[in-house]
Amino acid sequence: MSITQKNGKRRTIVAIALGSIAVLGFGAALTTAAWTDDVWFSAEADTASIDLYGAVADTQPALDVTNWEDADTEPDAITIPVDSFGDLMPGETRSVPIWLWNESTTDLSVSLPSLNLTGDPVFDGNVTDPSAPASIGVYTDAAGTTPYTTTTIPANGTVNLYVVVRTPEWVSPADDGMQGVASDGVAIQFGGTTI
Repeated sequence: MSITQKNGKRRTIVAIALGSIAVLGFGAALTTAAWTDDVWFSAEADTASIDLYGAVADTQPALDVTNWEDADTEPDAITIPVDSFGDLMPGETRSVPIWLWNESTTDLSVSLPSLNLTGDPVFDGNVTDPSAPASIGVYTDAAGTTPYTTTTIPANGTVNLYVVVRTPEWVSPADDGMQGVASDGVAIQFGGTTI
């Protein structure tokens, strides 16, 4: 055999050997894969629902929206029966129980802005002068001793309050002008804010 043939044979053997190593290495890589495992998370979100309902009733209505009113605007206001504060006499205190229900999925801070009595012929002292006006307010008791202040009502919680009207000790003849006077209607608005 000539040297050229020997070199050619050697090259062929080296090429086959290198090719075998490459194939063996690739096969080894395929068969020595590491084990793996995964952990996945899924997140969902939603927003709170805010619903403040009211009712006029001696006892708490059942917690079902059919028993409560969702008076979100003044034209939709819950009406206190007219006879509740009709035919007021001097020195009288009357109360009507009202209820608030936080049907929200979160607690609400419920406030009561000042009542606007301007121009009301029963409750505005500028109109009733010289007679003292009657008073109206929201209280935590029927006697009208504890005025309502901003309160946190828990989710699905209720609060019993009272609208209280008091008349002063009107006397004749000085206060005769208060006879047969009708109120224009006083708006009472509770506002719920998330905490």
